[in-house]
Amino acid sequence: MPSLKYLMATLGKYLLLWVMTGLLLAHGTVQAQGREDLEKKRKQKLEEIAYTQKLIDQTSATQRKNLSYLAIIDRQIRNREQLLVTEQHVLEALGQSIGQTTLFVQALEDDLASITKECIEMAYWAFKNRSAYDYVLYVFAASTLQEAWNRMRYIKYYNELRANQMELIRATRESLGSKMDYLQGQIRQKELLIENLHREREKLAGDREERNQVLGELKGKEKEYREKLKDDKRIAKELDEAIEEVIKAEMARSAAAASTAVSGLASTDFAKNRANFMWPISGIVSRPFGRQEHPSLPDVYLNNNGIDIRTEKGAPVRCVFPGAVVHVVYIPGAHNAIIVRHGEYYTVYKNVIDVMVKAGDEISEGQQLGTVSYDEDKGLAELHFEMRYKTEKLDPETWLRRQ
Repeated sequence: MPSLKYLMATLGKYLLLWVMTGLLLAHGTVQAQGREDLEKKRKQKLEEIAYTQKLIDQTSATQRKNLSYLAIIDRQIRNREQLLVTEQHVLEALGQSIGQTTLFVQALEDDLASITKECIEMAYWAFKNRSAYDYVLYVFAASTLQEAWNRMRYIKYYNELRANQMELIRATRESLGSKMDYLQGQIRQKELLIENLHREREKLAGDREERNQVLGELKGKEKEYREKLKDDKRIAKELDEAIEEVIKAEMARSAAAASTAVSGLASTDFAKNRANFMWPISGIVSRPFGRQEHPSLPDVYLNNNGIDIRTEKGAPVRCVFPGAVVHVVYIPGAHNAIIVRHGEYYTVYKNVIDVMVKAGDEISEGQQLGTVSYDEDKGLAELHFEMRYKTEKLDPETWLRRQ
């Protein structure tokens, strides 16, 4: 009969194997969560790249020599740069996971081999002493009744340990097999990711080369673009003055009525929804909020009171939050601008055609206001969108939900 010390050592290894298996599973779960977050970011960026590429492909060769196209190329370059960073992080996470999981598997295999060997030794001893008579003699050879009772419990414990060892060996072998299959899948995923990294780097180099070509062609049109910049500033000024006039009139009317609520909505309802507003149109931001350097004119800066969203021809423009239309203004060169009030907050939608609402209409979130206009010469459809608190201009990207 194996000694008690031998059995206790075997039990210790049994417990160690069980603990290591649990740690492996927990470790895999934590790492999987981190990789899932990275994969989610990677998927979102791939979708944005695909959409931007769709807009690029829809632009004819003759329409690829203007600032609007340059903005799309710049956006695609940023997308690819961000994707490369994310993919590099995914690759590093996969490498760590593969290395650490391999170490766990090797340790489990070593312990499994040791316990299997000891199980074989125990089985061999049991085979040599398989007669029930031997167990009876072992019990009755005790010098006291208490010792006999302890020996009976010892035999029972020994038999249970043998059965548990066999089950543990079976389950661990099955788990190791699954884990090795999983590791092989990770290795293949890593190989595919490396291949994709090389392809994205090549595409990024191509985008940068195209950007340089467009910039070179635009430099010869500096006079033309300075004139165009004057027109853009005039249109922006007219829109800004119209918005300011409408908002001030609305504020005065509200003060006289001693109420700031519209359609039962308080300003706090709007403010609480920050970073969770729907987008007014599907697309990508071609010009962000605030002051930016002109892409081709030196020492010239542009100021944007909102954001410009590049989209597809015929895309519907939708209201981002329940409110009331307070004004629809037509501005030559910018089509229609729709101003919607939400308590003390306002949203503005410019470059809209086929307008479907009028001043005084109460509208719901997601309701279509009209269609974005399409510039045939430039080959682009672009919505200008603004958000304001009273007369204060806000950055819409900090209020809209992340795409």
